[in-house]
Order: sequence, then C-alpha cells, then structure tokens
Amino acid sequence: MNDLELEITSKAYNDIEIIADYIAKDNKTAATKFVKLFYKTFKTLCKHPYLGKSREDFTYLDVKFYIIKKNYLIIYRIIDNKILRILRILRILTTYQDICSIL
Repeated sequence: MNDLELEITSKAYNDIEIIADYIAKDNKTAATKFVKLFYKTFKTLCKHPYLGKSREDFTYLDVKFYIIKKNYLIIYRIIDNKILRILRILRILTTYQDICSIL
C-alpha cells in the first residue's frame, strides 16, 4: 500500500512557526532540529497513519493525536477513500494549551 499524501493546514504551519520562534529565543539550533523532527514525524505518519490515537476526552472529531517530545501533540485527520489518500495535519499544540477549547 502506498503512503498517504501529506497536507499541512495553514494553522499547523502557524503552530510550527510559533513553536520554533519560542525555542529559538534560547537556542536557534534546537529550534531548527525541532522543526526537522516535526517533518520527519509527518513522513512517518504518512507511512503509518494509525500510530496516533483518538482522544474522546479531548474531542469527538474524527482526528488522531500523536505525541512528540512529551509535550507536543500532532493533531491530524486521515482521509483514505477511493479518490483521496491524505494525511492532513490540522494543528500542532503543546500539552500546556487548553486543547479542548482550541479544537
């Protein structure tokens, strides 16, 4: 079976930028490595989209959550039908945020 195609929403791009800017205040190299880790994880999720877990305690939306570096959640949706095979990255949030109200 082929990998899912990656699609990143504008909100997710914005989340990455905010996270990278925050980390870069202390360490620009670490910020760059962290962004690379996000994209590497996106590729892994495209190959293995069911690694993430549903979290009905957060939302009843049809989304999956994948934890990265203990404090970051990649929130994504799998679109897998006869026409489309997409892994859509919706948001990247920290566990310090009120995830329920954001979703």
